[in-house]
Amino acid sequence: MSKKRGVGRKPKFRDGMTNIVNGLANRRSAVATNVITSTRLDDTQLRAIFKTGLGAKIISIKTGYALNDTLQFANDKDEELYKRRLQRAVKKASKFMLGFGRGIILLNERGADLSKPLTGTLDIAKVKLDVFSDDLVTPMNISIDLNDARYQKPKTYSVRGKSFHWSRVIDFTYYAPPELDLPTYRYGGISEFEMIHTQLINDGIVERASGAILEKNSTLFHKIKGFADAVRCGDDDYLISYYAKLAEIRGIYGDGLIDGEDDVISIAQTLTNLDAVDNITIRRLALVTSIPVPLLVGESVQGLNSSGSQERQSFQDMVENLQFDYLEDPIKELCGHFGINEVCFKENQGGTATERMDFETKVIDNALKLESMGEDGRKYLVAHDIIKDDPWDKLFAPPPEDDLTAGLQP
Repeated sequence: MSKKRGVGRKPKFRDGMTNIVNGLANRRSAVATNVITSTRLDDTQLRAIFKTGLGAKIISIKTGYALNDTLQFANDKDEELYKRRLQRAVKKASKFMLGFGRGIILLNERGADLSKPLTGTLDIAKVKLDVFSDDLVTPMNISIDLNDARYQKPKTYSVRGKSFHWSRVIDFTYYAPPELDLPTYRYGGISEFEMIHTQLINDGIVERASGAILEKNSTLFHKIKGFADAVRCGDDDYLISYYAKLAEIRGIYGDGLIDGEDDVISIAQTLTNLDAVDNITIRRLALVTSIPVPLLVGESVQGLNSSGSQERQSFQDMVENLQFDYLEDPIKELCGHFGINEVCFKENQGGTATERMDFETKVIDNALKLESMGEDGRKYLVAHDIIKDDPWDKLFAPPPEDDLTAGLQP
């Protein structure tokens, strides 16, 4: 019986180039023998990383730089309302968004049916803001209608057994997965920890190994007469138990006790490239988180003539992308429910105090040039947050000339 063509044969590797002389080179090709895979981290792992030092620091750095004094408002009253009643909830939801892929703020209005749509402006005195991470949220009534504004989004959120209409939920979602994977992520986002999981594992391995490396820097070897025969006969258990006790006694600061008939030699081992291995794990973490190494580990910029300007610029680009892609829309939605209709992120956030002063000086120079051209220089200064419009000036401003002469027309 003849086999069908291709059945029973080993699959051939294809990576764009085949060595016709050495078949082993084809089998050893990294491209041909490896594939990239991803694993959905469960909530238990996400909670564990969220509580660890490295995970907590990454979240703290990103949310701190993205939300600490970075918003601007139309007037001082709106700014005071945000800082007094909304700021803490926004920052907490942002941390949950990064750590779990989603963080929600529930507009828990007293006396209202929370399963019904929200209408009108809310009274801040009657609303309690509750913040939850994605592991406590169950999305329901997912729309699959392409014409629906809530396509592939939940119309109802269930938290602690209570249903909330989507209009009463401010949903902070992080990096969006492919559409086919949305059900796996509860129609939310992908956690920051899942995207850097490999780097976190590698850093943990290096950290765990460092203690053992110090312990084994100078290794003792016991020369035991008849040890090989004991192993062959299965009588090595008592020997292993004996020397295990010795190993426990001996430590970095301890002395060893042995029998007078034993012979012990010490082998000094030179550890090479340990600092390079530790450095590469930190650099990979900095790469995937977009947090520069000096900022991540809290050290100064290394190297001659290094000012750190490139590191600050790269980090600021990451912060601004985080603000624009994931924070601006939900913050505006939350503020709009309480009558704060003009809120946005400041343009001149990054850099040192001297760099911000240089930016403001250039803006003022440009405003003077616009004035000399007959343009509105004040409007340019307001747009770049150099000066703010005074609401009292608007209130007592004289009416336009067209309004003054409107009643005088024949």
